[in-house]
Amino acid sequence: MRACLLATELGRRAGLDEPRHCDVYYTALMRYAGCAATSHEMAAALGGDDVTVRSRGDLIDGARPTEALRLLAGLGHGTERLRILGRMPSMPKFIAAGARADCEVGADLTRRLNLPAAVGRAVLDGFERFDGKGAPEGKAGEDVAEPARYAAVAYTAVMFDAVGGAAAAAEMVARWSGRALDPAIAAIYGDAPGELLQLSSPDDVWAAVVDAEPGSGRTFRDAAALDDALAGFGDATDLKTPWFQGHSRGVAQLARAAAERLPGMDAELVHRAGLLHDLGRVAVPTGIWERPGPLRPEEWELVRLHPYQSGRILDRSPVLAPLGPVASRTTSAWTAPATRPGSGPPSSTPPRACSPPPTCSTRSARPARTGPRSGSPRLRRCSPASSSTATPSGRCSMRPALRRPSCRRSRPPSPSASWRSCAGSSQAGRSARSPPSS
Repeated sequence: MRACLLATELGRRAGLDEPRHCDVYYTALMRYAGCAATSHEMAAALGGDDVTVRSRGDLIDGARPTEALRLLAGLGHGTERLRILGRMPSMPKFIAAGARADCEVGADLTRRLNLPAAVGRAVLDGFERFDGKGAPEGKAGEDVAEPARYAAVAYTAVMFDAVGGAAAAAEMVARWSGRALDPAIAAIYGDAPGELLQLSSPDDVWAAVVDAEPGSGRTFRDAAALDDALAGFGDATDLKTPWFQGHSRGVAQLARAAAERLPGMDAELVHRAGLLHDLGRVAVPTGIWERPGPLRPEEWELVRLHPYQSGRILDRSPVLAPLGPVASRTTSAWTAPATRPGSGPPSSTPPRACSPPPTCSTRSARPARTGPRSGSPRLRRCSPASSSTATPSGRCSMRPALRRPSCRRSRPPSPSASWRSCAGSSQAGRSARSPPSS
């Protein structure tokens, strides 16, 4: 969000007209929206922690072999580190394929949000460089979409400010000018770096971003258009690992069907909460989600925190805030520590309402993950063949689930195939309607 504020201000100082200014604003917001798409591949190839790989990778000039080698040398442990270093010759192709998949998912989200076509094109250019050494197409100079060039300067500045302060930000923007960054836009930043960083660091960043939107602001046409957008973010979140493909949409559909049969339940709210209940999953390294054996205590804590992260994301929006209390409790039954009686949902909340219903998954069979050992019985995450139900003591009991059709595949689908499947399923079973208007 800081990068959005900075990019928008750079566009204003450059004298962009309102449509181009809007494109910069939305491109900066959506630049990394699709980056969960290749988390599985990145974690498998680079040590399991895709979150660390992305955060460190953004701070290097990937076109310089020495910097790329230094990044790879810091990933993994023991013999795994040697295996990662051995991938060095194939890294350019690997990075290009990953950038394409991430950007395609992000661009598809811009279409589902009915943002201008120029924003989608700019998101596709999110990892291109001014010198032509970027990915996936190797575009150079003004062939790189203008909003993407503004976003690149802004992200560079705020990332290096976060790790090294204003001086480091100014130094790196200047160093990367003409290489990764458009020198004309970098020069605008160089004219007043301290002032621009201060403008991008208000007390309430979220509110400042909302206020900074150029023009009159965009709104959803109706509830159906909003649901399409929420489903898009749920689908993108599920790409964190192929084992979760379609999970959020399946939870939402089953939860709504149940809510419609209960008196006094808001089925629409339950459905939307189901679509977004796992947003916080992206903050947990993919290697943790995909580990076949027991997790270490510190890893289990990250898993427990992901519903909280989902709730915090939703809480900032007045429209989405009512979904937060529901979304943040969907996994309370299996994330609550087994050694703390009553640590699950409040007693006023029906236990089954907080338990994720079984959904049809494309994953192949693997062992269920368990919580940390303690003096009391271990809390076991429910397998695909069973549903989790919290007991009054807060523990997880196992109940047989209805038999579901097998959706297993011999191998996980690719990111692009997963996304196409999710996007296609969003149209199944619904009447056709025109795209949402702004």
